[in-house]
Amino acid sequence: MIFLMIVPPVMIVTIILVHETARYFGKEISYFSLIICAVLSFLVDAVAVAISTAANIDYFLKLFILIFVAAAVVTAVNRFLEVKR
Repeated sequence: MIFLMIVPPVMIVTIILVHETARYFGKEISYFSLIICAVLSFLVDAVAVAISTAANIDYFLKLFILIFVAAAVVTAVNRFLEVKR
């Protein structure tokens, strides 16, 4: 329960910091992409807990695939938003 109370404020602060840091270095990352990244990272956490029977190679392979797919989705969305702009 405490996890659900701590995560949203931390995610909001992190999204703002990443967005402002990227702008400082001359790169624009949309808030929408960052929010998708935050939601997917939360989902990866939830799924990792749900599939964790034991820390074996199968578990780490599933986790790697899940993280890779989430990163690909966020990258595709950000690329789409850059091209659209």
